Amino acid sequence: MKKTLIFLITIFLFCSTFAQINFNRDTSIAAMENGIHFNYAWAGGINAAQPSEIDINLDGVKDLVIFDRTGNKLTPFLNINGKYVFAPEYRSAFSNDLHDWLIFADYNCDGKEDIFTYSSAGISVLKNTSTSSLSFSMITPLIMSDYGSSNLNLYVSGADIPAITDIDNDGDLDILTFSIIGGFVELHRNMAIELTGSCDTIAYRKEESCWGNFFEGLNSYLINCTTCHPDSCSPPFIPYTSYSKQKHAGSTLLAIDIDDDNDKDIILGDISYTNLNLLINGGDSMYANMSAVDSTFPANNNNTLATDLHLFPASFYLDLTHDGKKDLLVATNSQANAENFKSMWLFSNSGTNTLPDFNFVSKAFLQEDMIDLGEGAYPVFFDYNNDSLMDIVVGNYGYHDVSGNDVSGLALFENIGSITQPVYDLITRDFAGISALNLNIILNIPALNIYPAFGDLNGDGFKDLIVGDADGKLHYFTNDAGAVSSFTLAVADYEKIDVGYFSAPQIIDVNRDGLNDLLVGNKTGQLSYFPNNGTSTTAVFDSIITNFGGIDVDSATISSGFSTPHMVDIDSVYHLYVGSYTGAIYHYNDIDGNLSGSFNLVSNQEQNIMEGGKTALSIKDVNNDQIPDMVVGNYCGGLSFFSGDSITTKLDDITVKEALLIYPNPTQKKLYVQADINTNIQIQNILGKTLFSEEKKTITHELNISRLAAGIYFVKLGNRTAKFIKE
Repeated sequence: MKKTLIFLITIFLFCSTFAQINFNRDTSIAAMENGIHFNYAWAGGINAAQPSEIDINLDGVKDLVIFDRTGNKLTPFLNINGKYVFAPEYRSAFSNDLHDWLIFADYNCDGKEDIFTYSSAGISVLKNTSTSSLSFSMITPLIMSDYGSSNLNLYVSGADIPAITDIDNDGDLDILTFSIIGGFVELHRNMAIELTGSCDTIAYRKEESCWGNFFEGLNSYLINCTTCHPDSCSPPFIPYTSYSKQKHAGSTLLAIDIDDDNDKDIILGDISYTNLNLLINGGDSMYANMSAVDSTFPANNNNTLATDLHLFPASFYLDLTHDGKKDLLVATNSQANAENFKSMWLFSNSGTNTLPDFNFVSKAFLQEDMIDLGEGAYPVFFDYNNDSLMDIVVGNYGYHDVSGNDVSGLALFENIGSITQPVYDLITRDFAGISALNLNIILNIPALNIYPAFGDLNGDGFKDLIVGDADGKLHYFTNDAGAVSSFTLAVADYEKIDVGYFSAPQIIDVNRDGLNDLLVGNKTGQLSYFPNNGTSTTAVFDSIITNFGGIDVDSATISSGFSTPHMVDIDSVYHLYVGSYTGAIYHYNDIDGNLSGSFNLVSNQEQNIMEGGKTALSIKDVNNDQIPDMVVGNYCGGLSFFSGDSITTKLDDITVKEALLIYPNPTQKKLYVQADINTNIQIQNILGKTLFSEEKKTITHELNISRLAAGIYFVKLGNRTAKFIKE
């Protein structure tokens, strides 16, 4: 009985050390702007959308999935009685390795949409294997095509969007893609039907090197190009030898029969221009020949605008108005320097699927129904009017304006709800007028990538404002108004602090000396700690600890981490959450009393929360239930809200440090070991003989003990030992 009591106390004390908030997505929190509620407030924003139809809940109705190449984010919507319902729970059914572009298309004719996505200068295919729930399995990591002399990967640029459809009307999916040097479109014909009599195979052959007999230049076209050779078909004064040295910069292809003549026409977008071009096929399904170009498409009647989308338009053909007729959606295909707010142009189809008639509806389809702050969203909970209701201030990289520039600022969401039920009203997208301030004192222009932090730095009892920027600098604003915060720029380029690029500050008393310090993330993925060496009325940040906590959320593939720190005190114990370029949220503890050491990594993907790239977060109890809640921003300019539903409490630090938790006990196959240290784990028998050992690298470590004979054993971790029974 005594041993059992000791074990239970150990479990309780251990759990107390690692106070854990369970965050659950909450889409019930109301949010509005100008009195109009956002239907999908917390859907996470949209930048470069690629919409597709697929039945995700297997009810026989096509739903909508938006893949965003900005952050490779998936946003699923169920089609419920002709209305879209945000359904993030279906994200987990899709691979985490989807990037650049994604097309749903049924390659094996089983009535279920499969996945075509970019892979290694080509295409990978995942088969829809859904039965009782949505699932996919890899069929080929890289489509090969018969080029005549050899089989090579079917080339598609990561910057492009190919056309994947039945070109020759034989029942299987062919592929149109630009050649590696651009200009000409290749037809890769699917030979599945011809070779096997079935769709259920992947067998491609390069059928034509210049399908459609046209050449795409810089917002210009040469048609009826029957010789199909750059020397004779390229634009004047650009000889083939020069042209071949150019790199293909990016184009988008949509192949549909727009004039009901049983062959595929082409809607083409390019990174070098803002309009769409419709190329009319004057040939047939086997021998395409583009005979006319419409550069103002789809302005074909008085109700329709010509597409003018900065930058790099892509077109998609799917039923978005739920009337059985496919509509036209035009979105930007660029991750940077492109329209990032009103970037989803919807044209409804008042004609038929074989003879469409497109009419302009909106420039912000779905975007206007969600919180979307352009490119990037960096939220911070802050009670700006001191009414005890937690508001949200959100920085961003910027809105892309019509002149091609980005304009950064702060958005203010005032909490107009109650102490237990928040309701957020977007009252301004330029809080404190920061977008007009020339914070970049070297170039005398406004700063980009505004990241806010709040805290009292002058001892007047009111929280001041620090903003970081893309140049790695900080800027200090004093809070002058008192009850309702009003900020005045005090010092640009504050304390000459420079963390490289993309500074993401937090104001918090890191060392618990009663003075607010600075914690700053940056592009490298590391953190810098600036202790306050001044007084309560005059902050001084003249020293720095770089690589603070040994933290580095850098992605090995991109050499950029974009760390965004948020340290939070949970029952007098610091926990540190860090957003990253990949979207993963890192969670660290073992901070208090260890400021010069390396922090313990609890999780490199906290609770599997993935809201798109370049995540940033803030944690506060916003509904007065004594449990912290969390808001997460992302690269697409949107926000996601998570309510906390449980939390443990801390007891005695000294006693807790000695805790070692193992479970289940007794066990048959697996044993989980939890402790606040990472070192070698040993399994010993009752004679003290070490049977095997493993390196513990995370808070919770899984051991496979299935090969052990039944009996009594011991887990040894440093100077800590725990007994377990193998059944």
